[in-house]
Amino acid sequence: MRIRAVESALYDAFGKGQLHGTIHTCIGQEFSGVAICQKLQSDDFVTSNHRCHGHFIATTNQWRGLIDELVGNVDGVCAGIGSSQHLCDERFISNGQQGGLLPVAAGMALDRKLAGKKAVVVSFIGEGTLGEGVLYETANITNLWNLPHLIVCENNGYSQSTPQSMSVAGDIGARAEAFGARVFKADTWDLETLDETAAQAVEFVRNNSRPALMIVQTYRLNPHSKGDDQRALEEIKWFSDRDPINVAIQEIEDFAEAYAGIAAEVSSHLATAMRKPKLSLSDYRVDQLPRAEGSIEWNRCEPSSGGRGAQQLNEFYGDWLETDARAIFLGEDIADPYGGAFKVSKGFTTRFPERALTTPISEAAITGVGIGLALTGRRAFVEIMFGDFITLAFDQIVNNASKFFHMYHRKLSCPVIVRAPMGGRRGYGPTHSQSLERFLLGIDNCCLISPNSLIPLSLQLDGLKSLSCPAIVAENKIDYTLRDFVPDPAYVIDVDNALFPTVRIAPANAQANVTIVSYGAMARFVADLLPRIFEEGDAICELIVPTALNPFDPRPALESAGRTGHLVVVEEGSSSAGFGAEVVARIEELAGDRVVSARLGSYPVPPPSVPALEAEVLPTLARLVEVIAMVLGK
Repeated sequence: MRIRAVESALYDAFGKGQLHGTIHTCIGQEFSGVAICQKLQSDDFVTSNHRCHGHFIATTNQWRGLIDELVGNVDGVCAGIGSSQHLCDERFISNGQQGGLLPVAAGMALDRKLAGKKAVVVSFIGEGTLGEGVLYETANITNLWNLPHLIVCENNGYSQSTPQSMSVAGDIGARAEAFGARVFKADTWDLETLDETAAQAVEFVRNNSRPALMIVQTYRLNPHSKGDDQRALEEIKWFSDRDPINVAIQEIEDFAEAYAGIAAEVSSHLATAMRKPKLSLSDYRVDQLPRAEGSIEWNRCEPSSGGRGAQQLNEFYGDWLETDARAIFLGEDIADPYGGAFKVSKGFTTRFPERALTTPISEAAITGVGIGLALTGRRAFVEIMFGDFITLAFDQIVNNASKFFHMYHRKLSCPVIVRAPMGGRRGYGPTHSQSLERFLLGIDNCCLISPNSLIPLSLQLDGLKSLSCPAIVAENKIDYTLRDFVPDPAYVIDVDNALFPTVRIAPANAQANVTIVSYGAMARFVADLLPRIFEEGDAICELIVPTALNPFDPRPALESAGRTGHLVVVEEGSSSAGFGAEVVARIEELAGDRVVSARLGSYPVPPPSVPALEAEVLPTLARLVEVIAMVLGK
């Protein structure tokens, strides 16, 4: 009745134009959340979807905070930031995308299993989520790993306005049974059976550490959101007349009196909530990204002596797992003796059998699992076999990992680390050779790191240990194979004092007249060519190599370009809307017309497999010399 009264009051307020945004009520479906959440314990956790109010109140009893949240005041459970769909409490989170929190819940379930807790993680979904691929990726993982994850499917017969007959094929329960999961069924009109079945489902998952699906047949009496209802009025009335709460209020005097009292209390708080202050911009704009501050200090750096890039990374991540007993490493095909496609994770499953886990081919799900682990306080590393397929994890990175901190008003941090090998020059072809950094640069509150082979990798990556935000590490496949960089005697290597350092390769005894900015393996490509650029282009170049692409610190490039007056940015991906565009824009903003700038990237076509053609598609020495000549006005 509390859920019904809160949602009815909020729905009426939206109808009067008193509230902003949207609302998705569970009026008619309340008993499924209540039946499940009453069976939960302190170590259990609940994830929900856009229709989350009932689950939230049933789990937390924070109904006042929910009203404040939808009104949009500072006392809301997320200070009014998330509103109807995005709620957070110690044991609860919800998000708006269909099925997006399922792998996150699986990660939380994995944490509880590893900790030896007899805990349950519950995920509420609607039957509309059955069309989302991440559901099946998650179901596969939870059943393979025997995770205590209970998915509750509230089947109200409609996906927004689309009837189930047009959106769901086959049998819902058979889907779960195909993965080996136990299926429980009940409905919201037979409350005794619903209560008994909910208890059985929760205890099965808790006692057996096994996933299960509980299907609850139900019906929502309100529209999908505010006014998007195409259902027949006769159908809605038929279910309304049989709704247990409506029947109880109409036929039992004590229930009617109790509901009237609850509704009055809710109405009173809603009026109070309307008068409370809103969150200020300064309180909302809190930045987790490690932005460089203070003056730049340059120090001479000796060339790397740590072996090939893959070996250095193996040692770095292996040492991290060794010293952090709660860290988890996930990746496709990383089990020994294979040890991953590029051997960065070789030996991990032998050394850390419970914490280095080979996974199914499920980029979205394993990224979500890593996010869930990170929310529990663990450091999670997710290895994407080829960087091209990070696109399959984009929803998890953009709509979960990067948003949680701000969306939930700083209640959660998500320092998951997603690793992805990028780049060409290996002949792997159009879908295994791309450099997709430009698609990852603009993700707010998400670090983008691109290490290089010019200095030791441990020096470049050690800053990951202090991050509280998510990070993507865009490694390069060519750098995996390269040995130590040894500069030409005419050049020296300096490194600055940033958390993620910038490298500077400068002429030892001459004044540079061109600044080149590059990163990753392309920076090594340019560094190796500096003497030839001088010979063929008559240009003395200073190379600036940032490790962090987001946040990008423009000061080293600005300092250099301010002296040379000429700037060329070289990147392996195509340059349209890429890192080069960002660098040039930032330098133009800070330096004005004092610097002449240009960009060089790959041609805007997929990388081909043919070695000679691939080399021509990517930036070449000849094209670089041409661009340098252009900025010098030659």
